[in-house]
Amino acid sequence: MDDRGELAFEYTPLPMSPMTVAELLLLGIVTLAAPLALPPELWPLGGACFLPLVAVLLWALLQRPSRTRIHALGIEVSLPLWRRLLRQRAWIPWSEVRNVFPSMYEVAGSAMSPFASSAGTLVHTGLGVEATDGRRTTVRFLPGSIRGFRSESPGYTYAMAAVRSVFRDLGRPLVTDVRPYSDEEVLRMHEEARRPLLRMGTIVLAFLLPPTIVAVSVAVAGWLGVAVDLPFVVAVLALAAAPPLASMRYTLGKSRRRNWLLSELAKHEEATRSRA
Repeated sequence: MDDRGELAFEYTPLPMSPMTVAELLLLGIVTLAAPLALPPELWPLGGACFLPLVAVLLWALLQRPSRTRIHALGIEVSLPLWRRLLRQRAWIPWSEVRNVFPSMYEVAGSAMSPFASSAGTLVHTGLGVEATDGRRTTVRFLPGSIRGFRSESPGYTYAMAAVRSVFRDLGRPLVTDVRPYSDEEVLRMHEEARRPLLRMGTIVLAFLLPPTIVAVSVAVAGWLGVAVDLPFVVAVLALAAAPPLASMRYTLGKSRRRNWLLSELAKHEEATRSRA
């Protein structure tokens, strides 16, 4: 193993994300309560009723993260178990890093929430590490308290302080390669980043259309004498799922754009601070 230098900071992530814990609780209650509500001849459905719970447990195991370690000569980023099994690289020496800056991301899939999409997503702050070849890695820190537009957890605060100390000893700034932005561009980026991902009216329409589509389709089928068989039901459900799926897909794209804008602004501010 290469000499990584003195250990400056070590962070142990939560073994499971809040979303995974919620899924386990929901599936656990539904799976264990269903046999009590179903007739005896349907229990335990040949064991199939336990498959969703087993799948989520396996997913949680494969997502178990490793520790983040900041050394004098590089950083070992946290990776989930499945990426470690694939032998993906976790160690990044500082000599291969051109920028370290605050990088934004959503917490627990909040970008897909209809209400978060309308009011602004729950933006969290991680450690962005940009390599010389252009690869960008975001080291996440959870949990954290929410303060204003962005959330900076204690883990992120200590990690950034450790990185600043290491780079000060190396005699180099955190950001060495950044596109210059004018004051007008910075103001426009801030304005765009604070816009709702989707308006509330659009979200309500997207999520109220599915039951309307199903009801109208069944009513029209009865009026025309069309049999409500399995192909008809599948086609109607696929049509009803289109509006919310399109809404979530659009929201996810806007969320990624917002995170990029906030990260670029943070990188620009860090470069400006270093020059000052």
